[in-house]
Amino acid sequence: MSRKRLGSNNRQKALFKVSRLHERIANIRKNYHWKLAHNLCDWAGMIFAESLNLKALAKGMLGKHCLDAGWGQFLQILEQCCFKRGVFFLKVDAKKTSQICPNCLTETGKKLLSERVHSCHHCGYTTDRDVAAAQVVCIRGLAAVGHTVDPERSRRVKMLSEGKFIGIPTTEESPAL
Repeated sequence: MSRKRLGSNNRQKALFKVSRLHERIANIRKNYHWKLAHNLCDWAGMIFAESLNLKALAKGMLGKHCLDAGWGQFLQILEQCCFKRGVFFLKVDAKKTSQICPNCLTETGKKLLSERVHSCHHCGYTTDRDVAAAQVVCIRGLAAVGHTVDPERSRRVKMLSEGKFIGIPTTEESPAL
């Protein structure tokens, strides 16, 4: 389109093609978000997400990639899907989720983006950085709901690291359910 002369019919045709391409990509992304949201709602009874500042993320170094992924749209769709299906959805505070140990809840300090492993010097717990952050989000969500979260719950943390725990505590872990 940029190579076409301003005001020409060929420019209008190229503009139409580009707009159809953008619309198709947006529809594919939205369809994927709905399918993923339905899949998550089928798996879990409670879903917790970080309350991210998406405008600030869009202005950063990876801004184009953040906008292209459509995180804001996905979180809105997920919230709607959870509401329709009766799944509890809550956004929790995102501050220092990657800097807190999910096992002992002590702050381990700021990590570089290249550091992909979380290791706590206080309790010795080691896991993937993203898994540890997800565990902290889960702990904050359960605490916000009203479940008592014991920092020394090694069995639940072990289940989280093995991928057996999605977001709902079982009755033997939490008798409050």
